[in-house]
Amino acid sequence: YVSAHPSSLFVKIDLLPTMKCLEKVNDAVGGSFIGRFFKFEERGAKFSHELAGATATFLTMAYILAVNPRILADSGGPCVPDPPEEGGIFGANYEACLEEIKRQYITATAIGSMVGCLIMGLFANLPIALAPGMGMNAYFTYSVVGWRG
Repeated sequence: YVSAHPSSLFVKIDLLPTMKCLEKVNDAVGGSFIGRFFKFEERGAKFSHELAGATATFLTMAYILAVNPRILADSGGPCVPDPPEEGGIFGANYEACLEEIKRQYITATAIGSMVGCLIMGLFANLPIALAPGMGMNAYFTYSVVGWRG
């Protein structure tokens, strides 16, 4: 419930019901197969804390899904430029090919991140997130291959 005293500028919110519910969820997950597998009790972990950490990690790393494919697509990928009279590397067909390649790179980046994170979580039992490194991709795209190949 929310209560406010007319002479007060502050609103008092009762979080007790929410905290009790969160404790029930933490206890339920901690005693489940998932809690035992990830050793929540041994490590003093709580599901709500792990969920908050996972959300923060995802939000920290989500930019990779947008930036990495763009860097890789700047290399031109497997796209063949249009004839010079149709615009070459600025032609409509070449641009359409690059857009398709970007979508494929987004998928590959997401799958690569997912596999890396699952391996770290399930086999190493560590809360470490992995994703493709953009430094090497930028070096490859802009130094080795060059812009649009």
